[in-house]
Amino acid sequence: MKNLIIALFALVSVSAFAQKDTSGLKIPNSTGNVVYERVFETPGKTRYQLFNDAQQWFIARYKTFRYIEVTDSVNMRVIGKGKEIVNYVGPLNVSLPYVSRMTIQIDCKDGKFRSRISSINLAPRDTSASGNFVTTPEELVDMLNGKSQIVGLNKNQARRLLESLNITIDNTMVSIQKALADKNDF
Repeated sequence: MKNLIIALFALVSVSAFAQKDTSGLKIPNSTGNVVYERVFETPGKTRYQLFNDAQQWFIARYKTFRYIEVTDSVNMRVIGKGKEIVNYVGPLNVSLPYVSRMTIQIDCKDGKFRSRISSINLAPRDTSASGNFVTTPEELVDMLNGKSQIVGLNKNQARRLLESLNITIDNTMVSIQKALADKNDF
């Protein structure tokens, strides 16, 4: 009986270790690519309303329709490029804004929609001071896991940059949710 308990404990420990988020930041990195995804319920809204609202969100958020790359009215999908500012606080609490460029995809169905944010690149806003430094969340996660090095960043800075990115992505998702879930019946 004692051996059975020890074996069970060992099995659970190995299983828990295999599922461990090594970065500790809840970065959605299951396939090697960082893809943030959320599904939102919107009772009473048709897929057509959501599809139109998704297009309007891009135009309102980025002040032009040029950020929209695909409007697929058959699959009710809108895909575009987004550009958000990541407020990264660097050494000595100095604010170093990063520009985050990303692909945003919104898939619409009756009563719900899915937002996906992927293909994220990060670069300091003031590129003249830092050269052509561009990184990705995948590279930052690899750095935290000891798989790579990024010139100009240490592990603590990489962690803080990922934390700041998470906040920016969450704010973008909330913006999409508010725009598409809003009852705009007049």
